[in-house]
Amino acid sequence: MKKFEFKLEALLKLREFNEKRLKIELGEILKQIQETKDRIESIKGDIALSYDTQEKMMENPASGQVLQFFPYYIEGRKEEIKARENFLYSLNKKYEFTVKELARARGEVKVIESLKDKKKTEHKKKVEKKLQENIEEAVMVRNYAKEMGEDWT
Repeated sequence: MKKFEFKLEALLKLREFNEKRLKIELGEILKQIQETKDRIESIKGDIALSYDTQEKMMENPASGQVLQFFPYYIEGRKEEIKARENFLYSLNKKYEFTVKELARARGEVKVIESLKDKKKTEHKKKVEKKLQENIEEAVMVRNYAKEMGEDWT
């Protein structure tokens, strides 16, 4: 009997590849989200440090030009936080879209895999039926030969 052959195997492999690609892409997005959150926290720490430094510098006599630096520095850091938060928002939107795509891809793979399992089960039943028919035929031939007096053992 011929071996089981699934005609949609190539399509199944393409769908599985697409699912793996989406999983990798999702991992990259999550990595970028975490890096962005860490960077925002780092910037907030820099701002807090600059406030502390400014307070310490004000305790001692310092030039006005040095003290003017701090508001500009803090404003620049706050703008960077806003930019990072906008980037984080776009990453979250991309994450949501990729999760939906991954769910769709998993569904497609699951449908094809269930079809493959169904076809494989049908093939297995056909093979078993054919084997059973061959056994029954051999038994009938042997019984017929016994009836005729021939020894086929």
